[in-house]
Formats: sequence, C-alpha cells, structure tokens
Amino acid sequence: MTAKNSQTETVKEAVSAATRAISGNPEMEISFGGMGSSLPNPPKTIKELNSFRGKADSLACIEKYRDKKIRINSGTKKVDALLRVMEDARVEILGSINYPGIASNLNAKFEDSCKLFQSLEEKEDHLEIALESWLRKLCLPHIESSGSDQFLEYWGTLFNAQDEKVKEGLITSLSDQEKFQETAKDFLQSLNIEDEDSDSEDHDIEDETEQEEESASQDAEDDESVESEASPEQQDEEGTEETDADAGDLDEDAIVDENQEVITNQSWLESLVGQTSNFTYKVYTRSFDEEIKAEDLCSPEEILRLRKHLDQLMGPSKSTISKLAHRLQRFLMAQQNRSWEFNKEEGMLDSARLHKIITDPLTPLSYKIEKDTEFRDTSVSILVDSSGSMRGRSMTVAAICADIISTTLERCNVKTEVLGFTTKQWKGGESRKLWMEDGKPENPGRLNDIRHIIFKSADTPWRRGQKNFGLMLREGLLKENVDGEALIWAHDRLARRQEQRKILMVISDGAPVDDSTLSTNPTNFLDLHLRQVIHSIETQSEVNLIAIGIGHDVTRYYKNAVTIHRAEELGGAMLEQLTDLFKVD
Repeated sequence: MTAKNSQTETVKEAVSAATRAISGNPEMEISFGGMGSSLPNPPKTIKELNSFRGKADSLACIEKYRDKKIRINSGTKKVDALLRVMEDARVEILGSINYPGIASNLNAKFEDSCKLFQSLEEKEDHLEIALESWLRKLCLPHIESSGSDQFLEYWGTLFNAQDEKVKEGLITSLSDQEKFQETAKDFLQSLNIEDEDSDSEDHDIEDETEQEEESASQDAEDDESVESEASPEQQDEEGTEETDADAGDLDEDAIVDENQEVITNQSWLESLVGQTSNFTYKVYTRSFDEEIKAEDLCSPEEILRLRKHLDQLMGPSKSTISKLAHRLQRFLMAQQNRSWEFNKEEGMLDSARLHKIITDPLTPLSYKIEKDTEFRDTSVSILVDSSGSMRGRSMTVAAICADIISTTLERCNVKTEVLGFTTKQWKGGESRKLWMEDGKPENPGRLNDIRHIIFKSADTPWRRGQKNFGLMLREGLLKENVDGEALIWAHDRLARRQEQRKILMVISDGAPVDDSTLSTNPTNFLDLHLRQVIHSIETQSEVNLIAIGIGHDVTRYYKNAVTIHRAEELGGAMLEQLTDLFKVD
C-alpha cells in the first residue's frame, strides 16, 4: 500500500470512528466513494477536509437526533421540500449546540453548499438555501456564515417579519422532532410560499381572464375558491389512499379489451389505452399543446450560460457517476466482444494447441473461427419529470445523470434520447381560457397546455446535444405534470425506431399533478389514466418500461421500479436498472 493510499485509509478510519461515536450507534454502517455510499472519498487537500468531516458529522447528527418513523407529510410537495430542508438543518443545529467541536465542520459543509449558488444572479430563486441560512442564523447566532448573506437579501426581510412566537417556537422545539415539524409548518404557511410560486407564473393570465370575464367576475372568484379547496398538491399527498382505493376498484384485466382491433390511424398506444370498459380519458383541446426542441426555448447565449451553470454544479457528482458509467460501459463492451469457436477443421490455426503436435505428431491441426457475440441493437429513452416539484437538487442530478449516461451509451453504440414533460402555464393557460369562454362545461378532461421537450433526440450526437441539458435547470420552465400523455408521447417516439431492443426509463418524484384538470374532473382522473398507460405498455408493448422515483414510491404505478430517497442516489439507480435490462436477451 502506497503512502497516499495509507493516508486515505487512515482518514476513513478516523472519520468512521468519530461518526459512530457521535451518533451513539457503534454498528452504524459507513461507506465511501460510490453513488449510494454514505460519504464521498476523502479530499486530496487539507482545505477541503473540514467540509468532508462536516458531511460525516451531519450523518452522525441524523442518526442521533432523527426518528425515521416520523414522516414529513404536509399535503403539498412545495411545503414538504421546505420541511425537509428545515429538518436537515435542525439536526445539524442540534449537533452544533451539543457538540461545539463539530460546529465548525458543519458550518464548512454549509458554506460549501452556498458556494454552489454564488455564481447565479437571481438570488431570489434560491428559497431553500435562503431558508436554511435564516434558520441557522436564528438558532446559531454566534456562528458566522458569510457565504449565506447574499441569499437573505431577498428572503430575509420576509422571514424576519413573521410572528415572534413562531420563531421562538422553532428554537425551543429543536429537540422535539414532531413539535418542530408542526411549528415549521405554521411558519411556512404564514409565508404563503405556495401561492407565490403559482401566482407569479400565472399572474398575467389571470388578469386577462378577469378582463374577458368581467361580466361574470363573481363566478370566476367562486371557481377559484373551489380550486383552492381541491388543491392537487393536497390530493397528491393527503389523498393518496383515496386515489389508490379508487384505482384499486379497477380490474386490471378489464383495463384493456384485447379482443378489440387497434385503430391504425391513431397512436397505437393511445388507441390501446382508449379501449376501456369503465373509464374514458379525454382532452378538452390539443390546440395549444407543444412539442419543442430545447434549443428553441431560449437564446443561444442563455443555453451556454445554463450549461456552464450545470458544469459548476456537477462537482463530485460528476466523478462519482462517471465511475459508475464506466462500469456500465465495460459491461456493454464485454457483451459485444468477439468470441471463438474451437476444434474446427478450417479457419485460423489455434496456436494454443500446437504443443499437442510435439507430443503426438499424428494429432491433426486444430483451427478456430472468430464469431460475433449477438448483441441486439438498442435504443434508450430517458423521460424526466420536468415539473416544479423537481426543482433544485433532484433536477440538477437528473441533468447530470442524463448527460453522463447518454454519452456512455453512445460510446457503446446505444442510441439515447433525453426528453422532458411539463405544462406551458400554471392553472390551465390557453386551454382553460377557452373552456371559460365556452361556458365552463362539466368534466372537460385534461385542461392545460402540455409541453413536451426534446433535450436530445436519439439521432443527435452527444457532442451536439449535451449543451441542452443545462435547460433542465431553467427557472420558469418547471410547472405541472401530466404523466400519462407524456408516457404515450415518449413510448410512441421509441416504438417508431428500428432498433431491436427499446428501453424507456421514467424519472419522477410523484403522481401526476395539474391544478386546472384536477379541480374540474374526478380527483383520480390523471392518476387512473397514468395507470392505464403503464398497464398497456407493460402488457402489450415490446418497449421495456422502468421507473425511478425520487423521494416518492412509484412502485404503486410501475411493476419494474425503484424508489430512492436522495437525489444523489439517482445515478447508481439508473445504471443498475439499465445493467439488469441489458442482461436480458
């Protein structure tokens, strides 16, 4: 073992021992280096060591101060994401208070997080890091974190203006996880974060609608109040059991009438899904739907800026995912390697068997013939949920994984395309306007303008398509999600290709959510359609469908699925799922 490796192993042993001691769990498992590992490999410079130790101390604090049985479930995705930020900060604050020796390490880790965002101009977009910055300053006023000040320029005034009792409650409930979570909910609700998030995008649309509907303004207000009572985010979390129960009443064998003939002038999958006995999915209008190439969404200058931003955020994730991707590449190349048939009467002389002629001159010469191992040509489509709930770390890691995995597969002659799906507007857009002009007929069906994005087509080389992956991070792009129609779109693109093997990988963080559609149709309207589409693909299509859920259990929808709890696990999960499918011939 070299001196360098010896030093690395010494750091690992010391950090592992300290982490177990602080956590109070001598059996705590700690691993280094991999995507699914507890910690990255130790840094090469002393300057980065404090931040690395801070990551280990954070793990110890989670083990010591967090009850994993207590789940975060506020009823909305946005609030849930912010509650997780506050909960992560809570355990680190407790560790800093109770163990002053680790406070500087945890602060170094936090300041490293701040540096990831310092190059961006729009600081008001970074609500999560601003919230963590404010909470740390509130509970740890004696610890300086200069890197976080810029993020409080926009949000700090709003946070500080909230009720003093609630702020005091956050401090006094640090040691009580349940009480802290309830206090944090009250704090976030007082900020009206969710309303700001939606209204900021839809403000102009609602103004135009009010002008057009001036004579019926009272009706419009009543309609908006009904929508707020039936918030799709609440249905997504609080109504999960109800939705599952409704879907459970549907006999899977009755989902598709296999005896009916497929309509040839329609999308094969769409017509198959439409052959149902007890549910009909409909769309109010497709006039405003959009399929668009990523480069057409913004200027070339912005594409380069976003790509540069993605490169800055890659950091250690890039090297970790790259290592895993190289394993996949070696696996695929091994499958494509040529092999030999031995003991043939003609072909190439088998030099490995010449020694037999020396021992027995009458032995006939042995020949070998080179043959190609059968490796079916393959096309892979990565479909990324580009809704607002993916904003932040989930979308960043999805972009990094799509970038690295697509180039890895391309090296192995596997065609890969990267797609995204969202909506053009919040709360319905032009489709909803048209519906209101038509007198608001009941049960209108899907009532929003969907946007399907091609980040990289299968026939576009990675070197030309990779610049577009930064657009996944573009603020204002991520809105709502209609998963069923996105799956049909991605599936049909894949089904038209000539490759023998076709793989569709879906990356999502929850159920379909579209406020306008769910407030005017049955609550399980989008959910049931998604289940029908998945069932049709899994039982009738040659396309291999796999799914990865980030923070949400997608196994209730997909048979071949895995759920990860941290965005950092995405690369490992994607590569593992792909490797398993490539093994099947």
